[in-house]
Amino acid sequence: MPKIVLHLKSNDANPELNGWHLRLYREIVDLGLAEGISVEIRARVSDIRVGTRSITDDRFNDGDLHIIDDRSVRATGVLNAGVAYLWEFWHLDPQGTKAFSSIGEDAYSPSMIADQRVQTFSRNIKRRYLEKRKSKYDQPEVHQAFERNAVAIFFQGQYPINARATQHSDMDVLQATLKAAGDRPIVVKPHPISSDEATIAEVNALAKNDPRIVPTQANVHDILNASACTVSINSTVALEGYLHGVPAILCGKSDFHHVAHTVTDLSQFSSALENALSSDADLERYLAWYFLKKCIPINSGKLHKKIWEKFEIAGFPRERFG
Repeated sequence: MPKIVLHLKSNDANPELNGWHLRLYREIVDLGLAEGISVEIRARVSDIRVGTRSITDDRFNDGDLHIIDDRSVRATGVLNAGVAYLWEFWHLDPQGTKAFSSIGEDAYSPSMIADQRVQTFSRNIKRRYLEKRKSKYDQPEVHQAFERNAVAIFFQGQYPINARATQHSDMDVLQATLKAAGDRPIVVKPHPISSDEATIAEVNALAKNDPRIVPTQANVHDILNASACTVSINSTVALEGYLHGVPAILCGKSDFHHVAHTVTDLSQFSSALENALSSDADLERYLAWYFLKKCIPINSGKLHKKIWEKFEIAGFPRERFG
């Protein structure tokens, strides 16, 4: 009988599986116990990096189901897993997580999800995030006001480049925005974990000579509340902006590009900004489709059924486990 092998970060590879970021793995262990399936936990090997898309050996083609945390490896017997931007939703995908999940290849139509589901989802997710001013990362509690109709840029550090989701640095994106934004205020928030001190210093230096630039560490919801558009490579904040009705420009690969305005050539940024500012897409409907239809809601009453559906996609239906 096949077993399930969880490949986790070395600090997480323990039987307790403590933490919000490991909730899906705890559920998979519980599923294994209920179904009589052995679940093994291993430390993820170091040669499977954030930019690894394929491997040259057959290490995972051993008859077991291998689930790799926070990676995007396409290989026989592999599913990639990770939080899908908001803590309540997960990817479990043969192609990858985040920018590289298979959702990016799926067609989106607003009619795919019922009005009532949209309304219920929107109400609940706004209550959890917008009304409580919460985000994926901790945010300042103090309120801060910004000039209205700003273009808000959210830095992401080196990660999207390392992941091969973009060739553009945060500063490249800022320079393109400066050329296109006219006299609009440009609010710039460094990433709370990934932005380096040199980049922050460079933004502060530019701000001294350009009054449009407003560097800030403010709560993302204060920024979004004043924004006409978000700009990022593929940041979670773009999705949070949808809760505020704020359209997004993405400067890299993303699996939530369907109603965003993607720029691969920054010389085309002005057109993307114009299109974003005139967009009338139903952003709340899109969020409901993305999270409810395409991700695994960790609080779903049908969670194990949804996990089995993902296992089957990888070639591991229930009957294969005997």
